Amino acid sequence: MSSSLEAKIVVLGAQGVGKTSLVQRYVKNAFNPSGTASTVGASFVTKRVLDSASDTIVRLQIWDTAGQERFRSISRLYYRGANACLLCYDITDEQSFQEMTGWLLELKNNLTEDDPIVIHVVGTKSDIVALDPSCRRVPFERTIAYVAEQLYPSQASTPPPTAGVGHSSSTTLQGPDSKRSSGFWGQDIGWDCCHEISAKDGEGIEEVFRVITRKLVEERNKKEASVVLSQGSGSGIDGVPSPVELAGLPAK
Repeated sequence: MSSSLEAKIVVLGAQGVGKTSLVQRYVKNAFNPSGTASTVGASFVTKRVLDSASDTIVRLQIWDTAGQERFRSISRLYYRGANACLLCYDITDEQSFQEMTGWLLELKNNLTEDDPIVIHVVGTKSDIVALDPSCRRVPFERTIAYVAEQLYPSQASTPPPTAGVGHSSSTTLQGPDSKRSSGFWGQDIGWDCCHEISAKDGEGIEEVFRVITRKLVEERNKKEASVVLSQGSGSGIDGVPSPVELAGLPAK
């Protein structure tokens, strides 16, 4: 029997990185070559997807938030209750990458510690770099290093030598293999949350949401298992009351 799950995803990032285009490509498989109007506050769309591994139907509520500074106070209202976040930057724009830290801090400040959240870092406009590699300003290895430092600081292993985290010149990592040459070192603790996508041609977008959906279902299953364990503690085998408990006698 299939189960169901509702999840809220917020899409954050600087103005112009292509958040709305990303969402529209995923939900409607559409792309507007002339660009989209700047989002005011936030807008949301929904999409039902099937997590085939667990036979779970997941209803994703995807919130596209404004990147403009003047809408920040409004956007914060939509962070609460989020189960996942797409933290976006433009791989051809160094400034948009630097601004991610501010968005991440703001997100954390508006969530409680009791609310686990799945965070994926998404570099947009990979189609531009595919046509002209010299347009790249943020090497993919740098994104992985960023995730290691910001999301998994206590678990991070030593990044590969190519994973520069300073304001390094993009010319050092423009070889054809630079995009994913780090090999996702230590992938078991979260390096699968780094992506480069294109809303124009759809590259990588389905994968982003597929992985997030899988993690959301796993998180739900962990919670349910934890509840079952807590309810069964102190009872007999597999949660069945022991003879002592049935007799109403205090357990020794």
